[in-house]
Amino acid sequence: MIEINKDSLEARILKILMVRYPITAKELGTELGVKGSVLKPVLLELRRMRILDFDFLPDKTFIRLLRNDFSFVGIKVEQRKGIVKKSSKQTVKDYEGIAYT
Repeated sequence: MIEINKDSLEARILKILMVRYPITAKELGTELGVKGSVLKPVLLELRRMRILDFDFLPDKTFIRLLRNDFSFVGIKVEQRKGIVKKSSKQTVKDYEGIAYT
């Protein structure tokens, strides 16, 4: 099983491809709101991983999903940073009262 970060562009692409076929790279870029120069390297990487492939036709190129054995993962609980709340009151040890000079 391939793990894909759920907040990544790859995950957004895969979710669209799971629902919609046929789709061209231009239509995919328009739907995602990204330029072709941003989309092309991601598509080529997903093709290298054998997750998707291209169907070349004389006038268009369609993107086809090859696999469905991936899961979308997010930040694990142990990776989350806890929020440290600071107290507005400060305590001083061994405080005996007001000191006048």
